[in-house]
Amino acid sequence: MYKLICQSGFALLVLGILLIFQGCDSVINNDRSGSNLSESQDYLSGDQMVRPNQPRAKDWEVWALDQGENLNRIHIYDSSLEEVDVIDFPELFSAGLIGKQVILPHMIEFNSTHEYAAVASPASGNVTIIRTADRQVVDIIQTGAGAHMAAFTPDDQSIWVANIGTVTFTEITVDLDSESFAIGRELDLTTDTAWQAEFENVLGGGGGAVGLNVPAPVCHQYTADGNFAYLTLGPGAGGLVVVDIASGDPIIAKAFPRDEVKANCGVARSQDGRKMYANWGDPGDPDNPPEESGEWYVFDTASHTLLKSSSETRGIDAHGARVTPRGPWMWQVNRGTDNGIVINTRTDNIVHDLDFVGSAPDILDFSPDGKYAFISLRGPNPLTGAAHVATGITPGFSVIKTANRQKIALIQPAAPDERDRSDFHGIGVRSIFK
Repeated sequence: MYKLICQSGFALLVLGILLIFQGCDSVINNDRSGSNLSESQDYLSGDQMVRPNQPRAKDWEVWALDQGENLNRIHIYDSSLEEVDVIDFPELFSAGLIGKQVILPHMIEFNSTHEYAAVASPASGNVTIIRTADRQVVDIIQTGAGAHMAAFTPDDQSIWVANIGTVTFTEITVDLDSESFAIGRELDLTTDTAWQAEFENVLGGGGGAVGLNVPAPVCHQYTADGNFAYLTLGPGAGGLVVVDIASGDPIIAKAFPRDEVKANCGVARSQDGRKMYANWGDPGDPDNPPEESGEWYVFDTASHTLLKSSSETRGIDAHGARVTPRGPWMWQVNRGTDNGIVINTRTDNIVHDLDFVGSAPDILDFSPDGKYAFISLRGPNPLTGAAHVATGITPGFSVIKTANRQKIALIQPAAPDERDRSDFHGIGVRSIFK
């Protein structure tokens, strides 16, 4: 599934287009639009004044993952949007500073205090644990082919990993005091009766490492109490399962078949924890593209029931989704049409359109004060996803001012001679509390 999409002769065209776009876009090395992005006052957005409901971060950083061919780096920017560090996995491996290769760093999530990051890398089938203050890799844990997403539980006692290639949901046990990490429990979805009842004979695109083509774990989010994980399935067919991870061996507590919930992409929990959101990305037919594709879903986290489904995405290939840290809004971007929507999580209605947010937007996150959104942008030779929607021309990330939903900067960390290989996917904002 993760294979290079070769597009010979495209590099020169891309460089020409980049010059055109840089002439009309605010490129971060030349223009910061006169804004100090580190300010942390309350702000007016939408229909109410947003005020903090948790301790304020003293500062923050953007960690952006370039999974491009032979790049495999994390670029770190401070709150002034100056690059302050690069974690170069091939360089670390060549120097003997890490014992395993990290290939295709795809998704990143932080623990509750943002002192550690977990980076899932599908091609190398592992999860890299990074101490964020000094950028040190403290461990690399093999979890299985297609390790797509890894996330700390709310209590920081575990990291659960969605492995597309092996159709498994794997626990890494965590002891942050001793910085100890080990493989714990594991759910093989193909042996769970709830999965078998709904997905055993469904063609889904996952499971290649074990000779299958079935709906497999893609992305997950936990209920606020950490007892359940909502796990989307794909990467093709879709579906969703709710996994009980609190009581003994992990089991599927509820399964939503793909004819009811096609979710195969992002998952996000509302601020009050009462709802979970998931979406379905549909790249459509490249020769006959639809005007709109994808769906989004709302679940009650107490009863695990579906509250709402909607096919109104206002674009093609609904993909990344994230709830803002200061208010009842979920942002969702459309990878195929470079736009998105804002959903009010109180009413579950679309309240704003996101116009052009960048070329082939994928994953997003927010500054801790909620003032800025950061959206990863794919490259001209994407290593994952359908080429006709995942191919971008400005690999890096956009900076969006949330109050008016306007793009104020484009950041392209890769050197100009590397941009034909650069391909950004995962992105996360690290809050600094100390």
